[in-house]
Amino acid sequence: MFLNNAKKGLNPLWAYLVTIIGVIAGFSVGQAPLFFAILFKNPGIDENTVSRHIENSNFEALGLEPNTSLFLMLLSFVGAFIMLWLFLKLLHKRFVKSLITTFDKINWEKIFFAFGVWTLFAMIIEGVTYFMSPEVYVFQFQWSKFIPLLAISILILPIQTSFEEVFFRGYLMQGIALLSRKKWIPLVITSVLFGSMHFFNPEVQKFGAGIMLTYYIGVGLFLGFITLMDDSLELALGVHAATNFFSATFVTFDGSALKTNAIFRTEVVNIELMITLFLVSAVLFTVICWRKYQWKNLNKAFGNIDNEFDTNI
Repeated sequence: MFLNNAKKGLNPLWAYLVTIIGVIAGFSVGQAPLFFAILFKNPGIDENTVSRHIENSNFEALGLEPNTSLFLMLLSFVGAFIMLWLFLKLLHKRFVKSLITTFDKINWEKIFFAFGVWTLFAMIIEGVTYFMSPEVYVFQFQWSKFIPLLAISILILPIQTSFEEVFFRGYLMQGIALLSRKKWIPLVITSVLFGSMHFFNPEVQKFGAGIMLTYYIGVGLFLGFITLMDDSLELALGVHAATNFFSATFVTFDGSALKTNAIFRTEVVNIELMITLFLVSAVLFTVICWRKYQWKNLNKAFGNIDNEFDTNI
């Protein structure tokens, strides 16, 4: 069982605390190049002005081109991922692969399948919304800007999505399962933590904390659910990568955390419609996976946790 992978390593509580602190430190160090670039472009700028523009992802006002700012932003997740890998190996005596699958090898077919299906859903949804309100879309494609964006989205953006999945639905979910007897407990806790992590995203300011945190927590529940049902993280990795890849390269919008040189920019977002279509997509994706991977029953996600943990937590 996926949650049982935690017992493959050492699990003292202090190791989790140190690892989490290390991940936060890695994230902070990864932010340094972005701040240095801002200071280089804006000598003498005050801290409040920098914070305000960063909160709104308004890096162009700070003199940074969108591709450059996206690349520098993603370095934070590179730093966090490195620290997670390091502390997982040194303190827990485990490998990152144990946070992804129970098998000897990662199933890349599942990752690409989930990526392809979710990208198709995203294209259909965007097509529907386009034909409903074509006037809110602005075509802004430029080869000189899109090619670097595509390279960043293929080579570096997956590090960000993979880190979030491995950390929340791998490391934390397995760790919390050590203290729980019900699978829904780590599922709910990690989903709330995942949603809370997005509290400072510019979308929250634009559309409101209530509706956006509900959406982010809902995304966490969906990704956690398919992880537990499939006993692996591969499907969640593919879905998350597809979501951010599509948002970065195809359609961006004012107020997005990923304000990029995408093919289209939309000036108006119907957030209620977006959430509704997400829920429909999540249900359809679950049904497809249920049939394809022959999931049996909901006990995989909501049943009892195997109590045969050998831990020192």
